[in-house]
Amino acid sequence: MLLNCAEELIILAIDDQTNSFYRISNININVALIGALLMDLALRKRIDVGLEGIYVLSTEPTGDEFLDTILENLVETEAGNQPAVLVGHLYNSMVHLKDKLLQSLEEKGIIKVSQCKVLWLFKKRRYPVIDQKEEEEVLSRIRKTILTDVKPEPRDLALLALLQICGLMDKIFTKEELEQRSARLKLLNNMDLISPAVKRIIGEMQVLITTTYTT
Repeated sequence: MLLNCAEELIILAIDDQTNSFYRISNININVALIGALLMDLALRKRIDVGLEGIYVLSTEPTGDEFLDTILENLVETEAGNQPAVLVGHLYNSMVHLKDKLLQSLEEKGIIKVSQCKVLWLFKKRRYPVIDQKEEEEVLSRIRKTILTDVKPEPRDLALLALLQICGLMDKIFTKEELEQRSARLKLLNNMDLISPAVKRIIGEMQVLITTTYTT
């Protein structure tokens, strides 16, 4: 089953113990999900990032409803906007992005969206993973990228960058693993296997999430 980068990020961000998002705010996960979709479009050569901002290379549909919605949105937006401006626009126009991605994952049979009460008063949503195959596949790819010397895939490097920005690395790896493979992680962060467009998007995401982007 082919998932987009945002769906894979969600799977990695859900804590298997609590079935909720692991130590990341609602604002930051939404910004990160937009960044993941933009990265996916760049990896699929639908968009590029130049000195003047993000521009569309091709309007050919990807077949993914979320990616195509972002692409259509970019086509309708004035050319020349800087990435941060476009992310802000997408953030405001796709306010239910996380919920729709969760619904998509539920429809694919990967997670189940449920609701429970905390202290018998407050409702809290949970997202237990019911199809471990997809979670194990993406988790295996990311762990293999760090823990072995295999040649990394550009998609996995982009996803790895998002995990670092979102502070999710200690969910995927133990402290000892990160310490032992610190040189490998530094090497991966400096590799030129991802396009300048994806690197630019990663940089924008880092600034926005670090400063806690708000509408």
